[in-house]
Amino acid sequence: MEKLFNTSGLIHDKAIKSMVKPLKNVEIKKIIDAGSGKTSASILLKYFEKAQVDAIIYPGDNRKKNPIESAIGSNRLEVIEADICSTCFRKKYDLCLALLTLGEAHNFGNHFSDLFHQIMDIRAQYFIIYDILEDPAVHYRYMEQYFKEKGFKVLKKKKFKNPHPEHYPKVKYDKYKLEFDSKHFVGYLLEKI
Repeated sequence: MEKLFNTSGLIHDKAIKSMVKPLKNVEIKKIIDAGSGKTSASILLKYFEKAQVDAIIYPGDNRKKNPIESAIGSNRLEVIEADICSTCFRKKYDLCLALLTLGEAHNFGNHFSDLFHQIMDIRAQYFIIYDILEDPAVHYRYMEQYFKEKGFKVLKKKKFKNPHPEHYPKVKYDKYKLEFDSKHFVGYLLEKI
């Protein structure tokens, strides 16, 4: 029997449930969770009951690995330690989820654009990009321009109010230290055409 982390009370669960509705008639068998955590992995296993999930975490990132391994027990989940920015994923996927991943690029010595491009280069048919709207490290105009230029169809874009805003004090971004509050999240459901 599968053991999943209970995500039912979380805004991320409600948001992803809303984002995947257009995929209800699409067969999703293989998923990559780019920048996984116990919440995103549990959500994917819950909403895609027949899918195999590759949960990608940064090598040695025990703040993600340990909670995933202790909170989830599923033969449909494989935890893979890899730096997304320096890994070419050859496998084909039906869906790629990047939940609260892009704003963390700088935590691992990477830049937003490098991480964003590597995620968008994953061989997947559908993508869900979901991050903090107020995060200064995530460049939404840049992303939307990229979607247009590279032929991604935006199936859904939605803003979600954070019921429990968090304050991020002095987040290091390039050579600056910026503060912000996570008041909203924004999600994109994309199809690669």
